[in-house]
Amino acid sequence: MNSRQRVLSVLEGKVPDRAVFAPNIWQWYEYQKLHGLLPAELESCRSQLDVMKHLGVDIFSRNLLTDVRTEWIGGHVQTMYSGVEVEETVEQHGRRRITYHTPHGDLSEVFLFDKQGCTLIQDEYLFKDFDTEYEAWKDLFASREYRFDEDSFRNLEKEVGEHGLVMVSETTTPLKQLHFAARADNTVYLLFDHEKEMLELMEIYAGKALKLIGEMASKGVRAVCSMDNLDSLFYTPDFFERYCFDYFSRAVEISHQAGAWFFSHACGRQRDIMPQVIDCGLDGLEGIAFPPLGDIELWEAKAAGDKFIVEGGLSAVQLEGDVTGQDAERHVRDLFEKMKPYDRFIFSMSCNTSIFTKWDTLRYYRDAWLKYAAV
Repeated sequence: MNSRQRVLSVLEGKVPDRAVFAPNIWQWYEYQKLHGLLPAELESCRSQLDVMKHLGVDIFSRNLLTDVRTEWIGGHVQTMYSGVEVEETVEQHGRRRITYHTPHGDLSEVFLFDKQGCTLIQDEYLFKDFDTEYEAWKDLFASREYRFDEDSFRNLEKEVGEHGLVMVSETTTPLKQLHFAARADNTVYLLFDHEKEMLELMEIYAGKALKLIGEMASKGVRAVCSMDNLDSLFYTPDFFERYCFDYFSRAVEISHQAGAWFFSHACGRQRDIMPQVIDCGLDGLEGIAFPPLGDIELWEAKAAGDKFIVEGGLSAVQLEGDVTGQDAERHVRDLFEKMKPYDRFIFSMSCNTSIFTKWDTLRYYRDAWLKYAAV
């Protein structure tokens, strides 16, 4: 098998000829490049994709085209506006203000790229006052349209080739859209105080996002990932049932009708919501945070459903500090023993690769994977 065949085998619930290792090194690569820390061995690499090919790992990453300076997700979709004018200005200290001139008034949000941590920070949220802004919020949600950039997807598929499969991550649940607009804590207050209006906004977004998912799947995207931080601290069982279950169910159905698999990103704790994750039909969770950062082991998550796919296995606990080859080998050996026979399992990062991970550490885990990858 080549890497693409191995990834597809895992998605289909079959046993590949060796375990799949598909690390997400997006932020790590951008940080090393930004701060001049890339090792001499990677001088010829011009992208994270080149680094992964150099390592000889499998490719199944959600962030292959995401611009770390302006986005957390995406790269395959253009956001268009109808009836709303968008103005972008740069303020002191590089703060990027985006102002939306709607028929019912202006809304704005501010982003800042933190060079030291190589990460995007939301410095000011879009939603500020329900009483004076709600009609403008509705204008903005209704005006947004999402256009799939099929050419960028085709070009990336060609570049990845037999080295793996492209995962496309352009959408979130409607609940996560409220988190982006109001912040997670304020979203809770809005849902308690103005649930009817928040449901109206979420349904507007859901219609557009589901249409996009259908378009992507019909154009050949095989793996779609909803970019939600599925953590039961914010996605409680009650919130999941009320605000996520139906959306996920519809997204899964649309994806399956076109022959695609539908995942959600996962950060934090999933044990309390795992029954609902299975019942709504999600094919898998990407980037599961296992203990001590999360609260469910990978083999427990895999056993939760007969066809459920788990992706994870490396967190900051395993990646930061002075990791030895023996440390890496011990972790991989113990984990892989519990995950055999490697069906429905993709060895990867919980969320992302820490920016403080040493290049030698990545190589140690690559070597350990190769040693224990055989079925």
